[in-house]
Amino acid sequence: MPFKTAFESDFYKIEVDLEANLLRAMWLRPAGEEEIKAGGTKLYEVLRDSGVERAVANAQGLGALTAASKEWMSTRFFELLSQTPLKKLARVLPATVYHRIALESVVTRAEAMGITKFSVRNFSTQEEALRWLNS
Repeated sequence: MPFKTAFESDFYKIEVDLEANLLRAMWLRPAGEEEIKAGGTKLYEVLRDSGVERAVANAQGLGALTAASKEWMSTRFFELLSQTPLKKLARVLPATVYHRIALESVVTRAEAMGITKFSVRNFSTQEEALRWLNS
């Protein structure tokens, strides 16, 4: 069964393959705080409604994060994801060191607060991320 688009906007796309128990999300361009919250909330809703347990989130196009976006992601966003059946989240991070470190710090903080109820790993490519999800 191929991927079916569950959500699409000019900044974010979410696809689900129920048969493969896999979700694929991708930031299509740099996003502002409200767009990040909207995309993150939509990701939560699709994971909750589909029951999918494995997801790859590609943030290569996301760009810089504001302090408020990082705060929301490390607290509310990971709390929402922990209320879904999600077991493994593979994140494909941007090549830019500054953007990569900002996204890594979000997960580090969420894990330190004990919010995450699933495994999270960071990758440089979509292929590496999918290999880990399928292992």
